[in-house]
Amino acid sequence: MVSIIVMAVFGGLCGLGVLAVMALIAKNGKHQFDRVEFASDQDVYALAQAWAGRNGYALKRSEGDLRVYQKGNGFLTAPMFLEIDRPDGRWSFKSYVRVNGLVVQGDVGLSGDGFLVKVPRSMAKKAQNELYASLDLAPLK
Repeated sequence: MVSIIVMAVFGGLCGLGVLAVMALIAKNGKHQFDRVEFASDQDVYALAQAWAGRNGYALKRSEGDLRVYQKGNGFLTAPMFLEIDRPDGRWSFKSYVRVNGLVVQGDVGLSGDGFLVKVPRSMAKKAQNELYASLDLAPLK
């Protein structure tokens, strides 16, 4: 019985260690987010709000022209983000997935390659490309 408890604690600590290493890799990575800038006469905020409702994203923050949408809370999968901003009259989308290593957090762009948070990146990319298509933007690859 003691060996089972010791192994469970050891496994849990190893899992936390791997998560922390992944967060450090993401934090120091070269591709921390995808940014797309474009001009549009459409009401992008209204399109984004409708898109968010269909895809399970929630508006987490709204400050001036900035809107931050998030899906997931990091419990079963890494949280996915879409930031919409309109500096200087041009629209800007910033997309990423956050790796939370408890002590360290790092962001990974959706179109990056590699093993880090591959499933959440794929899920977010599929959902966000739906919004991109409604605005006639090239999809994230």
